[in-house]
Amino acid sequence: MLTTHKSNYIAIGILLIMTFIRPIIPIHPSIMTAVSTCLLVYVGCTFSTKICLISGDKQKEGIETMQQKDAWLFPVIGSAVLLGLYLLFKFFNDKYLNILLHIYFTLIGSFSIGQLIEEKINNKEPFKTMGEQDLFTIPKIPYFNPEGSKINKLNVITFAFGLIIGFIYFIKKNWILNNILGMAFSIFGIENLMLGEYKVGLILLSLLFFYDIFWVFYTPVMVSVAKNIEGPVKLMFPKLQAAIEKMRKEKGEDNEYAGKAYDPREYNMIGLGDIVIPGVYVALMLRFDIYLYKKAKKDISKYGFTFNNMKYFITTFTFYNLGIIITLSSMYFFNHAQPALLYLVPCTLLSSTLLAFQKKEFKLLWKFNEEKLDKEEEEESEDEDENEKKDKKENKEEKNDEKRKKIE
Repeated sequence: MLTTHKSNYIAIGILLIMTFIRPIIPIHPSIMTAVSTCLLVYVGCTFSTKICLISGDKQKEGIETMQQKDAWLFPVIGSAVLLGLYLLFKFFNDKYLNILLHIYFTLIGSFSIGQLIEEKINNKEPFKTMGEQDLFTIPKIPYFNPEGSKINKLNVITFAFGLIIGFIYFIKKNWILNNILGMAFSIFGIENLMLGEYKVGLILLSLLFFYDIFWVFYTPVMVSVAKNIEGPVKLMFPKLQAAIEKMRKEKGEDNEYAGKAYDPREYNMIGLGDIVIPGVYVALMLRFDIYLYKKAKKDISKYGFTFNNMKYFITTFTFYNLGIIITLSSMYFFNHAQPALLYLVPCTLLSSTLLAFQKKEFKLLWKFNEEKLDKEEEEESEDEDENEKKDKKENKEEKNDEKRKKIE
């Protein structure tokens, strides 16, 4: 299956190598941004195909499904949080605010690292045995942990490993560790957040398209928060030294960033939301490809990397990367921060939708609902079990009839 395909680990290897050699070998930040976002979305999408193998309640497996009402509310809640952060940075001491945000986002990044590692090793010994050794139980907490959670030995070890990375980052504020935490969160987010249906993706991306344009072009809020917030909520790629020196000569030293962990003018940055939000839609297209493959009554164990098998994923993924390139080009051309979703939303939504019309499969895409499919598959399996029982019963009765005839 795609979750264990070797290309995933090659992609992760390239991400880590490129990040660690950057202090030694100068790589243009735009190249690092484009390649990193491309690989993160690819890995997150392929890891998300585990959803196709889970039957029953996906929430118990840590997978959250977004509903239509969540998609409608997402930009409203996002706007409230963004404006709240802007006002806090404006009227309060950002030093203490950033400490709190650092702790919060570092813990999330550390948890993501731990979870990703655990998922890949929990079926191998001795880790499998560790996963079976429960240490304690987190009690029920309304809204946050309604059913309680059992914590095993492997949970503790992998989280501790992630926490070590998080702690070093918290002390050093190093851009490499920032990116490792951000990459882990991006992959984990794409892997475990399920849009569930095309309509949810359409609503969410369309609303965020206008959300991003408004907050970037018509207010100083988005750019101000992005520059002031310190924490692994964005990927940071250092500009080339020549570009930094040129910027300093033209603009001089800026006291606004004195005493801060870094000067944001010296980095290319992309928010994790610009990776995760379009990424979960690209992942949905990959799972739609798998649905079409299953619908054709093909053996899912033989599902492989071909355009016919993955036409929606390959098309949407290619246009996502084109959107990233357009975003970076616009940023250099206008010399101003760009709302990435302005380019990413049309690229991803239009490419998949037009392909569906071209293949005469739009009706299937429009009705595609992963939760309903689970119920249908369960019903089908129950029907198959009943049919098997009936066949066995009929065969048994036929044999008994033959025995009676022979006796007579």
